[in-house]
Amino acid sequence: MQLSEITEYQDHLVQQLEESGLTVSFGDDLSVLLKTYEAATGTGYVQLPFVIEDPKDANPCNFWVCFDDGNAPVALTGFRTMQNGSAVRRVGEAYSQGSLYRCKQKEGWLPETGPTLPPHALFGYIGAGWVHPRFRGHNLAGFIARIAQAEALLRTRGTLAMSTAMTAEALYLSGMNLRASGLHHLHVELVLDGYLGIAEHDMRLYLSHSTGTELMSFYERELALLRKDETIPWLHGHDKIHASAVLAGEESTPVSAPTSGLAALA
Repeated sequence: MQLSEITEYQDHLVQQLEESGLTVSFGDDLSVLLKTYEAATGTGYVQLPFVIEDPKDANPCNFWVCFDDGNAPVALTGFRTMQNGSAVRRVGEAYSQGSLYRCKQKEGWLPETGPTLPPHALFGYIGAGWVHPRFRGHNLAGFIARIAQAEALLRTRGTLAMSTAMTAEALYLSGMNLRASGLHHLHVELVLDGYLGIAEHDMRLYLSHSTGTELMSFYERELALLRKDETIPWLHGHDKIHASAVLAGEESTPVSAPTSGLAALA
C-alpha cells in the first residue's frame, strides 16, 4: 500500500465523519491531550505513556486525534511512537525497561512476551481512548483507531514496524481489540502479570498488536470497498468479525471470545 493510498483511505473516513456533523483534528502536543482527556472525562486518570517528561522524547510522530461536534470533544485517542535500540528486544522487555514510561517501582512485566522488535525499529502505542457516552453505539472507536493508526503510518513514512495497545483483562476477554469493527489488531498476549504502578495494585494486562504491514493490508481491503462507495460491514454494521478473518477473506466468520486467561481503545 502506497502512502498516497493511506492518505486516500484516511480522507474517506474523515469525510464520512464530517458529513455526519463531526470535525476531525490532529494535535502534536501530548500534554494538551492529557488536559483535554481529563476535562472531557471528568477524571484525573493519568495516561502515563503520554507523559513526556524529557523534551528529547518528543517527536513529530507523537500525536493525538479528536472528534468534535462543534461544542466539545466527543472522541479522543493518542499515539506515541518509540524507537528500539541497537539490540533485538521483545516488546515486553522494552516496556519492562521503561521505554513506555518511567516507573519508580518494579512492575510485573513479562520480558519474554510480545512481538520481536528488530534493531532501531519504530513501534507505537495507541491509547487514551475515549468516546462520549452520548455518541457510543456508532463505532467512533473504530473510526478513531483507523484514522490514528493510518496517521502513524503516514508520519513514519510507512516504516512503522508495530502498533500496540494495552488492554485490562476484562476488556481483553470481550475480544474487542481483535474485532475488525474496533481496534482491529490481529494478535494478543499476556504481557504484564503483577504490580502495575499506574493502578497501584496487581493486575493482568494484555498486549494487542499488528505489524505495519498487517495494518496496511487491512486498510487496503477497506479502501477497495470505499472506492466503490460500498458499506464496510464490520465498521458500519457492527459485525463482530475477527480482523484476521477479514484479511483471509472470511467475512462470515464471527469473532469468538478468547479462551485463555474499549471500548476498543484501552
